[in-house]
Amino acid sequence: MEITSDIQLKGTAWNMVITGLSDIFKTRTHYSLFMLSLAIGIMYDKRIETPEENGEEPKSVPRNVINNNDNGKLDFYFQAAILSTLTETFTEEERLELAFGEKTDFNKVTFLTQYANFGVTKLAELVGSTLLESMENIKNFLVSTVEGRNFEIDALPLDDLVLFDED
Repeated sequence: MEITSDIQLKGTAWNMVITGLSDIFKTRTHYSLFMLSLAIGIMYDKRIETPEENGEEPKSVPRNVINNNDNGKLDFYFQAAILSTLTETFTEEERLELAFGEKTDFNKVTFLTQYANFGVTKLAELVGSTLLESMENIKNFLVSTVEGRNFEIDALPLDDLVLFDED
């Protein structure tokens, strides 16, 4: 994927997460938080086109940082997102063409940024009052997700619930 401009990180959630987690993500803070937020957004398959803003100064991920550190990750994320999303109504052929085709007018960066905009709202919920609390919250969130205990994503089917009568 060719990145020709910086990726804009606009909104209250981005500001809060960058400020609250910059001591944890010391190197390439904006890039690291963007990639983590992107993964979370794709995992939830939810996007936010225009994030909530309260007059914060927009942040950005410089294109040279992306180009120097990406090593194909954004292409992989895009392929995973476009092939699995329920937020778009593309046919299977259109999805395959977008994921693996050579040339397209589809704005991949904007598409991915919308996922990151949702993901950062989930990260914002994990920012604690101390650095240790934030790290613990993020760790617990990631572990519960990997283990299938994140019920926002892996909801229990009603058939699996056992209801007890109080007789």
